[in-house]
Amino acid sequence: MRKLSALLFVLLLCSLQLVSSAPHVNTADCCSVVSNVKIPLKKVVSYKLTRSDCATKAIVFETVARKQFCVNPDAVWVSSHVTAVDTRNKTTMKTTIPKQ
Repeated sequence: MRKLSALLFVLLLCSLQLVSSAPHVNTADCCSVVSNVKIPLKKVVSYKLTRSDCATKAIVFETVARKQFCVNPDAVWVSSHVTAVDTRNKTTMKTTIPKQ
């Protein structure tokens, strides 16, 4: 009986160690659902790609109202929005950098 209890205790410790050493995935930075609804370009201020370890590949658009929307990166309109935001940000950066 003692041997069985000791064996169960050791198995419990091993399983706890395996669980605690597993890589942690922060699901807060991942999208569980992507939207196919087109967001008006004038409302989009920035975007980011989801991490490579997320289950769903997506682009997260942030609006003027600070709302974030996960969208399908393969949707036709998404690439033009990304290009437009990049162009807008490059123009803004050029005008705000002081000349020396």
